[in-house]
Amino acid sequence: LMKSEHKMMMPWLTPNQVVELTGYKQYQKQVEALRQMGIDYKIRPDGSLVVMPDDLVVSKPKEVRFSING
Repeated sequence: LMKSEHKMMMPWLTPNQVVELTGYKQYQKQVEALRQMGIDYKIRPDGSLVVMPDDLVVSKPKEVRFSING
């Protein structure tokens, strides 16, 4: 069931997923959050953000710093 659901997903994050990812509903705050997290994004002609799931995977190694005990 999970596999078939995954195939039906859009190739990019929904606006709600971008809100969940960034923690912000405001466009400018979302852009700032994505930049801080090192996540790539595109801007549509209408000004909305497009975030690809592959860009989330690429940024994962940066999370390693959180698991290091200083």
